[in-house]
Amino acid sequence: MTLKPIKTILFATAALISTFWMPSTASAQMEYMAEAMQPAYFSRDLVVFAEGLNLDETQEVIVEAMFESYTDDFEYGWAATQERLNKVAEEMKEQTPSSSKDTLEPVLNALGDWLIQKRQLDQGLLENIQAILVPEQRALWPSFSQRLYREKHMSRGRLSGESVDLFLIMRDCNLSPVAESTIADSLDEYALALDIAMRNRDSILRGNPKKLFDNILSGNDKRDASLSDDLIKARVEVRDLNDRYTEIVCSQLSPIDSEDFRARSLKRGYTRIYRRTPAQRLFQQAAENPAYATEVTAQIRALELSYNQELSAINFQLLGLTRKHEPEAQLHREQAGQIRKAGGTPSALEDPTRAIYKKREALGKEYIEMLRALLSADEFLELDGSRRWVPRSEQPASPPSSPGAGGNSELSLSGGKVNPSGKSKGKGNKKGPNDGANSGWNNKGKPGS
Repeated sequence: MTLKPIKTILFATAALISTFWMPSTASAQMEYMAEAMQPAYFSRDLVVFAEGLNLDETQEVIVEAMFESYTDDFEYGWAATQERLNKVAEEMKEQTPSSSKDTLEPVLNALGDWLIQKRQLDQGLLENIQAILVPEQRALWPSFSQRLYREKHMSRGRLSGESVDLFLIMRDCNLSPVAESTIADSLDEYALALDIAMRNRDSILRGNPKKLFDNILSGNDKRDASLSDDLIKARVEVRDLNDRYTEIVCSQLSPIDSEDFRARSLKRGYTRIYRRTPAQRLFQQAAENPAYATEVTAQIRALELSYNQELSAINFQLLGLTRKHEPEAQLHREQAGQIRKAGGTPSALEDPTRAIYKKREALGKEYIEMLRALLSADEFLELDGSRRWVPRSEQPASPPSSPGAGGNSELSLSGGKVNPSGKSKGKGNKKGPNDGANSGWNNKGKPGS
């Protein structure tokens, strides 16, 4: 059996849906295609089940056999679906369908039947595992089920802050047992609320395959307009839960742990806002350099503190604007697709964060100039990443000497021995000492290249 006809027909189906139906419909259909082609659970997940449910050795053997049976059933079912799709592809080669509906209908019917069968397989595996658990292990199932779903579906987030897992943040913070015990109840509440919100989001995102495919075939996309709004609201709910429980957890921790937890959560959820800026990297290097005089280091740290305070205010402003703008931008993209489909031209949506990012960039440049004025030219250029902030005309005319630079050194880039006159004895090296090859620099080269 060859996969080429299957890939061809699936890509053709996706292209047709993307062309004739709204983005939310096409997105959901692509979700189904991805779901159809791989199992929900893999053999590597056996470790997650064993650890999460405290399985004993006998249970592990039984569950391993269940995984093997599940994998076999998936492979058999998907192979049968592939065969069915291959037949559809061959029939289309022999007789070209007269309409897009005739092209899509047999493909979507095959995928729809398989998705229903696959979901039964997925649910059957979980039910079979539950059946062999003892009462103590069954008590662990609700929290384990939440964790399993969270880890497998967290990546579906599209908004900033939507894909944060506070349990992973807690793990990375290396909290003391006392601190973990203090926030345990709040995290249990968070896990339950997040599980409900994520399942609601995913049910809207994926919907019912039969209804979705029937709507596609009938050309009915009226419900999709409301689905776009519902999906964005569901995404916002997941994001807001992460943000809200970040603050709840932080309120229960010590000041040091609280600051660390919040910083990690914000950096994970709003990476563009909270990743380290170039100015922060330069200040950290300079502040940690033991070669500077004490008074210079004190001035560097004062500048760093001042910069971080101003940066914090700007980042807080960006956080508020991002949380408000991203859902609007998502909805605008959906609406723009509808307008283009109707032959119109959508209006542009202004991004209010753009001007603030420029303001933050200007602030960084201002403080980098202050740091540069505080250090000598050589001291500043020793900092990693500093050259981009120095005008080319002010950079040194030649790089510092290093092994392999030529001259009187015993090493050369060509690998030959260099004699005192500066000429290499390497084979084939017939150029003079001033040809520029010995330094890695030339008249057109960039400093540090």
